[in-house]
Amino acid sequence: MISNKKLKEAYIDYKFLLNRGYNRKPALDLVTSRYILNEKERLLLYRCTHSDQEIQNIKLKIFLGSKLIIDGFNVAITILNALDNDEAFICDDGFVRDLGVGKKKEDTRISDILTLFSEFCINLGISDFLIILDSQISHSGEIMKKLSNRKINAKLEKTADKQILINNINDNNVSIISNDFVVLKRAKKVYDMIGLFIKNYVDLPRIPDDL
Repeated sequence: MISNKKLKEAYIDYKFLLNRGYNRKPALDLVTSRYILNEKERLLLYRCTHSDQEIQNIKLKIFLGSKLIIDGFNVAITILNALDNDEAFICDDGFVRDLGVGKKKEDTRISDILTLFSEFCINLGISDFLIILDSQISHSGEIMKKLSNRKINAKLEKTADKQILINNINDNNVSIISNDFVVLKRAKKVYDMIGLFIKNYVDLPRIPDDL
């Protein structure tokens, strides 16, 4: 667990700069230099810190629609890192993110995790959903085949993020399930189904409260 006074102070300063309109990279560079942050501490701030306006904009989009578009690898990798106790956090916008930077893209458990997640959605009364997988990631075709054999609706896309957003734009009943902040910023409606799923298994630290 990353936790120290230095990082808390760095978070406060970085948050202040974002709220003042500074661009992310120069603001993060400044804070990193000021507090001598290591790579993981810097990544935590980058992944989990947002301006108040950004957070408000995301909150206005939160909506659980009757249809879901699921960012497959994003969902599975986040859940795997949380369950493996591999540094996953509830960020200041309320969404769960990890520091794995996609390191588990080839994890053999991805199809099983997506199956469990699909069952979770169905148990909540949502059976109309599509899992979109990035076709450029190794073994994505095999994962899609496994999901299809389990009667789970999945699709490969070369530009996964773009297709996720297109589905959301074209249907007001669709919610995007992802924690990718770029996707969340561009989407019309989003929902933190990842966090809802994870809290049944593990309690995660909350940023900045648990710094």
